[in-house]
Amino acid sequence: MGRIFFYLVLLAVSFYVVKLIRTRLDEPLKKLKKDSNVKADSADNMVKCLHCGLHIPEKEAIKQGDKVFCSLEHARREL
Repeated sequence: MGRIFFYLVLLAVSFYVVKLIRTRLDEPLKKLKKDSNVKADSADNMVKCLHCGLHIPEKEAIKQGDKVFCSLEHARREL
């Protein structure tokens, strides 16, 4: 009877330790997810250069009418 009780206590302690370790490992991941959500919301819209296909922030893009370019050189080549 004593052995069964010992193994049950050992099993319970093992489950507790595993749960504790998993909780501690998940905390940084939860923080990272929260931080990445904030960054994604505050990010600029990305647009694609008509010439080379490079994606750049909309505020850095060169716009010629409805066409978007990543540099003046690409804008000159296309127009």
